[in-house]
Amino acid sequence: MVPSLKLKLTLAVALLICLTAFTVSTRAENSFGIPSFVAPGGPTGGEERCLQCHQGIEEISRSHPLQMGCTACHGGNGASEDKDEAHATLIHDPEAGTGKRNPSSLKVVHLSCGQAQCHSGHPDESRNHADHVRKSMMGNLAGMISGLRYQWGGQPAKEAHYGIYSVEDTDGVIPESAGALHRLEELPYFNPYHWRQHQTAPQGAPRKKISNHIGDHVLRERCFQCHIDSPPPPGEFRSQGCAACHFSYHPEGKYLGRDPMIDKTQPGHPAYHRITVLPSSNLCLQCHKSFLSQMTTEKFSVPFPRRDRQGKLPFPGSGQPRMDVHLERGMDCIDCHTQSDIMGDGNIYSRQFQAVEIRCETCHGDSQSYPRTSKIQNSQDPAVRSSRHYKGFRNKVGDAMAVSAHNRKLTNVKAKGKQFIAYSKRTGKARLIPLAKDQRWGHNIPGHQGKLACTACHSQWVPRCQGCHMTLTSGKGDGGKPAGVWNPYQFTMTHEQPALMVGPRGKVVPMLAQPLHTLTVLDPRDKKVPVIDGHGDSRGDYRHWEFTNAAGYSGSNLVYGTQPHSVSKHVRSCESCHLSPQTLGLGEGDLRIKHKTSGRHDQFNPLVRTNRVLNKSKYGPRTKVTQQGQVIAGASQPGARPFNQEEITRILKVGNCIPCHSRYSDRIYLDMEKSYRFANNIKHRRLREKILRKR
Repeated sequence: MVPSLKLKLTLAVALLICLTAFTVSTRAENSFGIPSFVAPGGPTGGEERCLQCHQGIEEISRSHPLQMGCTACHGGNGASEDKDEAHATLIHDPEAGTGKRNPSSLKVVHLSCGQAQCHSGHPDESRNHADHVRKSMMGNLAGMISGLRYQWGGQPAKEAHYGIYSVEDTDGVIPESAGALHRLEELPYFNPYHWRQHQTAPQGAPRKKISNHIGDHVLRERCFQCHIDSPPPPGEFRSQGCAACHFSYHPEGKYLGRDPMIDKTQPGHPAYHRITVLPSSNLCLQCHKSFLSQMTTEKFSVPFPRRDRQGKLPFPGSGQPRMDVHLERGMDCIDCHTQSDIMGDGNIYSRQFQAVEIRCETCHGDSQSYPRTSKIQNSQDPAVRSSRHYKGFRNKVGDAMAVSAHNRKLTNVKAKGKQFIAYSKRTGKARLIPLAKDQRWGHNIPGHQGKLACTACHSQWVPRCQGCHMTLTSGKGDGGKPAGVWNPYQFTMTHEQPALMVGPRGKVVPMLAQPLHTLTVLDPRDKKVPVIDGHGDSRGDYRHWEFTNAAGYSGSNLVYGTQPHSVSKHVRSCESCHLSPQTLGLGEGDLRIKHKTSGRHDQFNPLVRTNRVLNKSKYGPRTKVTQQGQVIAGASQPGARPFNQEEITRILKVGNCIPCHSRYSDRIYLDMEKSYRFANNIKHRRLREKILRKR
């Protein structure tokens, strides 16, 4: 090597060592590794001066280092030293009411998180989170909207047509057989006056679609409070868009970080300027509040029953309902629910059951087989990439991962020999998964196999709310139609053993039996004008609003197939299904088992007969279906329904056996046809009749 070239290389190495030393020295003074008053880079590559004021603000995450600059996410003019000029073009949603601090609202996310090569625009679809969230159930509320509109006669089909905003699936992959849709239109407004109340478009913009159906008013003014982009209820603190799940708040909404420009006494700020990559269950429960009843907390924003003087909640038994076994073991929501479950998989669905990809069988298998698995083939597999954020474990090429119902690998459940291990994403704790195939009795009853979802037997309770009465105080709008405010309402929540129904996937599942809904409109003089009562009737000036769904069932009496997240390893008793009229959807009452073994002659009389006295109905107020299979309650989920007559008769027929054969392990249940033939044996019939006479 020539001397001059050797000298140049020596100087270059020396210079590099000096620069490295400077960087290390700087990191000792500032955890960001750069001078605290200047952020180099940014979208324009120029010098940003944001930290001249925001000196000390926390680095938001390892994957978003401060070297990226502030304007890459927040927008604004990072080169300006004038506050108004620097903040004039910050990315934010002006309708959110949270100032200019959040660039991740879904209305503007394409300008920040959703920029190409950030969380959008990747060949690997699993990385395009910003695109997926807008098409997800939480992003568009298609299930909530289509459910209410169908039940209240606002649309003839159960399939979703509308979302909070219009959205179209343009990626070319639309699995229609799985319920995926091509597009959603924006939800119509109730009337022109209602539209003008929400008008934010520039003057002369095209007018939005008008429906003249009160259901759309209810959705916009009440139901949309649960949207991921909505502001929190008064007294609660959370953000919108991506930040709704990925930022944590102090209970009082106070900032606890080191940015001197954020008022630590002013509520409404995240606790720290820090992304939460793996949200805890507490973040989920900000919105999914029905599960708070099993947590050790008194927080419940919708008025929850107060504790008594001994500190117990007013549920059957003592204190709170039993905790879900997964929650009891310390698992978080994200340990079961996948990225695609929560943020969407890039498809638009009508209902939640179509979008959710996990099943009990995903991890536990069924009575005939172990969970399905797929091996990781390369280091770019999403299961490898996602695990880089997890605590205490990593996935690698060759690992056999459990596979979801949508044929995607789970990222924290893997097979090791004949065992399956579930890892906590937030702590790395490993848990051995019990497998259904290894269990001896209940899972092997032929009459249950393939017909019952696991939750039909393993769910302990479902929530039941009371007092769902909504009142609208109207003003004089266009054409005399109301466009006012919905008054606050109080309701309570209790818990009960689940009734059952046929769910949208064709298996028997717990029923979320909604109480009778009522809706009242108050005129400008506060005079009541009934709109919908307990039977779904429309009356008076509001007869043109239909509250009966397209199948002819009352929009006031509703049922849904649900997963109540109240799982226990202990199961309900046989008689709680086969001898319980309430479980069958018949309501509360007296079930009389007759001498014939067919079950067709068994009789049921409702406990509450007020409706009979008033000549409104011969059925009880909690009846969802009659013993003859006549449906009383409507179901908005495609494929979901109460039991039909044949199913009710078959279930009650088994109930005739239970007084003597009450154990899952009883061998008569292994071949019911053979058992029924034996039941007609004269000796068995005399013994049965003798037992029944003693009752």
